[in-house]
Amino acid sequence: MDIVLAAAICLGILGVGEMVSSFTKAFVPSMAAALILYMILTWIGMPTRFPEESGFAYIGELSMLFLIVHLGTSVPPGDYIKEIKSVIIAIAALAGGLITTVGIGGLLFGFDKMLAGAGAACGGGAIAGILAIQKLTDLGVVALIGIPAIIMCTVDLYGQPIASIMLKKFTGRLRAQDQYLLEAAARKSAPKEERLTADGVPYGSEDNPSRKIRCWVPRKLEEDGFVLFELAILSLGAYWLANLTGVSNCIYAFFLGLIGCAVGALRMNLLDRSHSYGFVISVFIIWIMQSINDCTPQALLASLLPVVATLVLATLGLALGGGICGKLLGYDFWLSAAAGMGLMFLMPGVMIVTTEVTRRSARNEEEAKFMFDSAAPCMYIVANAGYIMGVAITVSCLLNLLKFF
Repeated sequence: MDIVLAAAICLGILGVGEMVSSFTKAFVPSMAAALILYMILTWIGMPTRFPEESGFAYIGELSMLFLIVHLGTSVPPGDYIKEIKSVIIAIAALAGGLITTVGIGGLLFGFDKMLAGAGAACGGGAIAGILAIQKLTDLGVVALIGIPAIIMCTVDLYGQPIASIMLKKFTGRLRAQDQYLLEAAARKSAPKEERLTADGVPYGSEDNPSRKIRCWVPRKLEEDGFVLFELAILSLGAYWLANLTGVSNCIYAFFLGLIGCAVGALRMNLLDRSHSYGFVISVFIIWIMQSINDCTPQALLASLLPVVATLVLATLGLALGGGICGKLLGYDFWLSAAAGMGLMFLMPGVMIVTTEVTRRSARNEEEAKFMFDSAAPCMYIVANAGYIMGVAITVSCLLNLLKFF
């Protein structure tokens, strides 16, 4: 009975988060709303044991690896070359975020505090926050653990609404100009020629992500349970590689998914094919709930100044770095700024923001698909590329500088 009650309460909080997102038209994304609600409920007396008692928290780390492998399969490998401008935007956004947080923030509030929070604010949100806490523990700098912990607790709550506002400015421009009608007319007048496999599947498509190699796993096999098996094998491989090299399993999980698509071993969007995307994201969010149990009002007040400074400075650096670079490269400023902000919370937040904003900004399904197709490549590639660089730079390199403080 306890496990059923705990699961019902946790999933009920997620359901309320979805309702809030729907009522606010994605101004407050569902993940952010759920975490805010959970935090408030624990402050007013709700037991913090529910995520653990539900059983979901025990597979939280596995859900994170599943999501990262899925992230590696969310974009065709060839698009990283085709959308090289988005990779450049990711570099500019990350550089801007680190300059404002570690550079300016370090001078004003102390380099040790800014270094401790930079990963969670600029290099991948909750995932980078978890890795930063582990790194700080290994370095013996336990006094600074509270900063990435609190940032990790609040980064989705803070960053997703800001990114949603920016992205809605981009989708609003598309809607005002009826861009989806112009695009449909252009496609009709100039149909695109596609290179097909022997089965009639376009190369570089969702069912055949590689632009050169035919996917050799039977299409009818790659769904449901078999896809979960693929995800589990790749997650296990990421663990083995991490143990051998000392590099984070989160980095390996992403590259294994990407390489699997490139060599024809995987198709895109594995969690969607397993029909478990919603469940895995729910498990992940409930796992994050457990990590914010110690995020009390007192803890927030004690670290308020460095946390607020880190978040504000990271927002300026990520948004301006991404937006200005994107504008110079011919992209929409607000789309590029929203993509830069995505480095603050990464996946699944980027997927949630992109999906919800485009769906709720559109007047019909056709326009929603057009808006999503217009925003997703930049949003996803910036997030993916920025995640790898952010974790590598902030967690693996910059945090080692704390040895000198």
